Amino acid sequence: MYEEMDSQSGYCLPVIYEPFNANDRAHWRDRGSCFDFLYTAGGEDKRLLDFGPGDGWPSLIVAPFVNNIIGVDGSQRRVDVCNQNAKRLGIKNVAFTYTTPGAPLPFGDETFDGVMAASSIEQTPDPFNTLQELHRVLKKGGRFRIDYESLGRYQGGREQVVYIDDGGTEKSTLILYDRDIERETAAMYKICFTMNEQSLKRHFSDKPCIPEFTDVTIDKLRQVADRISDARMCTLIHPSGRTLVQWLGRIGFREVLPTYSGAWFAGQLYDVLPPSRRPSDLRGVDERVQPGVQIVVAMAAPIEQDPMITAVK
Repeated sequence: MYEEMDSQSGYCLPVIYEPFNANDRAHWRDRGSCFDFLYTAGGEDKRLLDFGPGDGWPSLIVAPFVNNIIGVDGSQRRVDVCNQNAKRLGIKNVAFTYTTPGAPLPFGDETFDGVMAASSIEQTPDPFNTLQELHRVLKKGGRFRIDYESLGRYQGGREQVVYIDDGGTEKSTLILYDRDIERETAAMYKICFTMNEQSLKRHFSDKPCIPEFTDVTIDKLRQVADRISDARMCTLIHPSGRTLVQWLGRIGFREVLPTYSGAWFAGQLYDVLPPSRRPSDLRGVDERVQPGVQIVVAMAAPIEQDPMITAVK
């Protein structure tokens, strides 16, 4: 899936793809994330690893504040996009490299001062082994900051969903997610058709809209079997915050702290400031956001809320 994306983020990342907009709450949250990773995993003299950078995030927004960053991704397409973005932005202290998903990382023991992982651990074949590898390449005393997609956010009606991607003339893709929140796993199905989007919708539903999960039955799939050009299925493991804390302790991290996130703080700050008091540029936003983030990323957060996690080796 990541090999087919021109941009994993949909070209919406501030600074990387869009000019920073001080009137956009999402852009404030992005700056909060920047300083979150900086204060939890980085520092001016630090060498960082960004595990699963996608379009170069958070590497490219953290890079101006640190010594050096290496990004590693299991998709060569993503690596190429990251390197292109770094070159376009003139950022020279970041490099990106490919590694086979699930394989040992191409770095020696205790190589990095800090590690950043933003919604990437759960995209690997074996998240527990991935955490072990990240522990191996982290220096003693180094810090590991994890953001992750816990399935708890989908509870209450979003456990089973369907998406349709329009592939153009007589092509479309059906993507289904079947999430088991209790077992912390998600089955993903991707089925490609030689049918346009509207024909695909009409086949599975009486209404011209995206079908419900229960509309996509085996019988209906058999009826258009000759129009299926590809079909794939994978099972993703989405550990909750509680599971991650347990795993990190077992692996050998000496301190594991679930905390509030810098993005959360920056969003809250945006909400409470009236428009007349909000800064008008990136520098002004950074001056407002930076001190508060430094405090909240050290504040313990309830594990039930699946907060971000800092682990110290």
